Amino acid sequence: MPNDPRRQKLAYSVQEAAEVASISVSLIRQLIRDNKLPARRQGSKILILHSDLLLYLESLPEA
Repeated sequence: MPNDPRRQKLAYSVQEAAEVASISVSLIRQLIRDNKLPARRQGSKILILHSDLLLYLESLPEA
């Protein structure tokens, strides 16, 4: 069940966040650097919470 909400990922790698949001990896990294997208670190891995990615996307102006 790929769309099962119980299986929703809690956090994404930079690459996964870019894929899910349909934006580039470099933009994700820039947003993190500019403190526009919160990120967490687990060892050497950068994680973006699903909820933070959703909040960022919802903050964008409507087209």
